[in-house]
Amino acid sequence: RRHTRLQGDWSSDVCSSDLLVPIDNIKRATLRDVSENGFHLQYMSEAMKGDRYVVMTAVTQNGGALQFASTDLQNDPEVVMEAVKQNGFALLYASEELTRDRELVMAAVRQNWNALKYASAELTGDGKFMMEALKQSRFVLRYASEVLKGNREFMMAAVQHRGSALQYASEALTRDREVVMEAVKQNGLALKHASEELRRDRDIVMAALQQDGSALEFASEELRRDRDIVMAALQQDGSAL
Repeated sequence: RRHTRLQGDWSSDVCSSDLLVPIDNIKRATLRDVSENGFHLQYMSEAMKGDRYVVMTAVTQNGGALQFASTDLQNDPEVVMEAVKQNGFALLYASEELTRDRELVMAAVRQNWNALKYASAELTGDGKFMMEALKQSRFVLRYASEVLKGNREFMMAAVQHRGSALQYASEALTRDREVVMEAVKQNGLALKHASEELRRDRDIVMAALQQDGSALEFASEELRRDRDIVMAALQQDGSAL
């Protein structure tokens, strides 16, 4: 029996089993398409955008394709995990609920630390989570809550791990001698972010120079003229001047 349904003639004598053939062909073609370019999901039918296997294939190829998935699949932890592992920024298209998922958000941050901008306030205010994120880049602290940036215990731990994290400390903590000392001992260039008063502190500046002689440029004008200070800088870095 000859059918002309592909030309639009869906005659009444077509049995239900015949209808599976074109549907399977459409899905097969869709999978082939999105496996080569995940972004092509945007051109697919709503049925395909809601098909878990099709969407999983698309986001594995390009995590950004998550934006074209159905709302239900944007709330699917496994689908979103695949998306953020391929492209951390795909977190932008995850459901609000999943932006609070620690494991999922950390996977996004590991792929691209900047993805933290799309994490929930609950996570960016969580000290333990943010310390783990700090392993990726000091810049993640730009997304830390103001409470954390002003938390002495948290920032002390942060600068001990990455001295440059002092850049994101509250103004009060950039005047905290102990916090700044820990920061410059880990990274002399953190002196740049210390308060003006502490950049005049001989011990602080000396500690910074012992770690990185080029930190001399961030010392107070008075200390930059101090012979012992200059010699300490040159001893650590012959090109410090």
